[in-house]
Amino acid sequence: MAATPCLEDKRKTTSSILPADSFNMPMLTDPCSKYLPYPAVPFPPDYTRLWPTRRTTTAPRWLSTDLRDGNQALVNPMSNATKLELFRALVKIGFKEIEVAYPAASEQDYQFCRSIIENGEVPDDVALQIITPARPDLIERSIKSLAGCKRAIIHLYNAVSPVFREVVFRNTKEQTMDLTLNAVRLVKKLTEEEFARS
Repeated sequence: MAATPCLEDKRKTTSSILPADSFNMPMLTDPCSKYLPYPAVPFPPDYTRLWPTRRTTTAPRWLSTDLRDGNQALVNPMSNATKLELFRALVKIGFKEIEVAYPAASEQDYQFCRSIIENGEVPDDVALQIITPARPDLIERSIKSLAGCKRAIIHLYNAVSPVFREVVFRNTKEQTMDLTLNAVRLVKKLTEEEFARS
């Protein structure tokens, strides 16, 4: 049995992360028309549940997280040049929300955000998403990475499980809630200031 070529061998034989004919395939303009909606969940007549009885008739908003979470999962993360190639492919496919980086985690992620914004790679109808922990210094750096971006989504997170809250952070539930609310207020303040500058 012949050995399967490793990923490194494949990289040597192609200059692109995508096959050359990737965009020559016919694509549906409305992919959700290909599938039947799932049937409504039956409930007794006197029992009202809105979301389970609704039928999905349009596609949801799709968010690609390949550039951030996908890249983080790789043994050898992508270079910014490779990320740019993938970003362009995601835009061409039609994604309107693309998670691009964790800019407070590395200079490379920060620079990737800056370069696609400054070089006009982000169409007006595409929102960039970044992720940041609920720490003031990291929130500030993350928002700076988005300066000049027309549409952005900021994924703010805070570990709230009892082990993290009590053992790692030594916080009560109330302290954790205060930390989260203060982080949200800071994001709101900084994004309003950035919007006023642009």
